[in-house]
Amino acid sequence: MRATTLFLCLMAASVRLAAQTDTALVKRWVGMYREKPLQLEFYDDTMLVVNDRYPLDYRVTGDSLVAHGDTTLVARFRLVLGRLLLEVPGSDVVTMSPQPTIGRPLTGRWIGDLDPVKGVPAEIMITNDRVVRVRKLPSGAWTAGEWEREARKVRFTWQDQVEWIGQYDPIGNAILFDSTTSGSSSTVFRRRYR
Repeated sequence: MRATTLFLCLMAASVRLAAQTDTALVKRWVGMYREKPLQLEFYDDTMLVVNDRYPLDYRVTGDSLVAHGDTTLVARFRLVLGRLLLEVPGSDVVTMSPQPTIGRPLTGRWIGDLDPVKGVPAEIMITNDRVVRVRKLPSGAWTAGEWEREARKVRFTWQDQVEWIGQYDPIGNAILFDSTTSGSSSTVFRRRYR
């Protein structure tokens, strides 16, 4: 009887530990691996390696992480003093620090409507070199511009000097614009990984 009770208590403790580990990982982690930046983002059910094209399928236990997608990652990990320590094959240890959600980059592909009332779907591509492009979907011509960001405020300036000003929601991975075309209502663009 004691052995059964002890076993059940240990199982409950390991389930609690795994749940706490999952919750502790849900954030963005940055570090260096083989002299290149490594940036991981964990959401409730998704893990991303920043700049990969697709989200990863991943599984976390109390001390290991296995992820498959554009990048394959198999590692043991520990959370120590607010840092994520990844031990990858070859016994390299990558030290990763959490990055605040406001620090998440805007780069990538965003999908939304230029005018939600009229239903004009569009795609925005934001690059690291401060270039932004937009086109109507499914196959419209690209229009280029520049972008700048001040905390959560985002400003796109297009070639015809039209400006879009939006608010970035890093947790929801969305940008809310008051207006994108003359007379349009508020619209939301959401980051797409596929």
